[in-house]
Amino acid sequence: MQDRKVFAFDKQGVYFSNQFASARINQLAMLNDSTFNVTVEPENEPINQSAWYAFKVWGKNGKNVYVNLVYPKSKHRYQPKLSYNGKTWQTLDKIVLNKEKNEASFKIQLSKDTLTVAAQEIISSTQSYEWMDDLVKTYALNKTVIGESIGGKPIIALNSTKSDGKKIVVVLSRQHPPEISGYMAMVQFVETLLGKTDLAKKFIEGYELIVIPMINPDGVDEGNWRHSFAGVDLNRDWIDFKQPETRAVRDFLLEKVNKQKAKVYFALDFHSTFNDVLYTNEDRADTNFPGLTSAWIKGLHEFEGSNKTTVKPSGNGGNVSKAWLGKVLNAEALTYEVGDQTPRPYIKQKATKVAEVLMTQLLGSDK
Repeated sequence: MQDRKVFAFDKQGVYFSNQFASARINQLAMLNDSTFNVTVEPENEPINQSAWYAFKVWGKNGKNVYVNLVYPKSKHRYQPKLSYNGKTWQTLDKIVLNKEKNEASFKIQLSKDTLTVAAQEIISSTQSYEWMDDLVKTYALNKTVIGESIGGKPIIALNSTKSDGKKIVVVLSRQHPPEISGYMAMVQFVETLLGKTDLAKKFIEGYELIVIPMINPDGVDEGNWRHSFAGVDLNRDWIDFKQPETRAVRDFLLEKVNKQKAKVYFALDFHSTFNDVLYTNEDRADTNFPGLTSAWIKGLHEFEGSNKTTVKPSGNGGNVSKAWLGKVLNAEALTYEVGDQTPRPYIKQKATKVAEVLMTQLLGSDK
């Protein structure tokens, strides 16, 4: 856990803070009156290179401050994003990387308003819970607290109610805290499935949509690079289910399927990585909708033209969500990795398209 505090440099008129959800400053040192080293380290190791940072800075109006992001055991990954209101973000393009890529330097100008500097746009658990509540009100969804994280935060599932509950589509997100672009795609995907188009209305009448948007709220709010409060990668816990977060998801889905005598036809787990990638299960002829994944990817690739998302098939016996969803629930299941720097408007366009492709494929079947 971080030491949460205001780093005050009164004489220089400069102040930093990590006293907010999703912040991460491990150490902060002043080199001179205007230059500061921000040390960025992970919650524990070994860990993948998702070098998340986020802090607030304010001070003497008009003062230039030079920030060095220092990674003792890692490398710089995320281009800094700036916001004054936490809603609109601007990417800071002018940064200098050293040869080893373990130090990134940039200049910001202070004002009386507090500036947030973050690896990606910040979407805390509170913001996600607020989105869920809005979704429930707008689309008359059921909201169920299916469990608690180690830190006592609710794991919430939303489900639509207009079908007979025999056919299910599952959407998961935010097992890994920094994966904002994937969360953004999930939001657009879900809102398209729940939309007011004739296609969406028919879909919701025929299929129950289950959405679990925030599986790792502790990691999100602590500003973790990858893990839960247990120091565990939750998307490597889908065989043993040692963690309360993954157990909550498993138990809820199994109870749903058994109680409703339902089938899960499609399951999509949203993540982020350096570039857009789809990780698929190996094709099987005995899933609840054989060939659906291939048809879905074909629709995406037709939309993308020459710049197609890479597809990487992987074995079905792994310890990630897509493997369990395919193996145990017989769903067509895959992991959708959205690129860190994929343009945000394009994320929405692609998420809208693949939602439409999915609905078209599902509704075109007599299964």
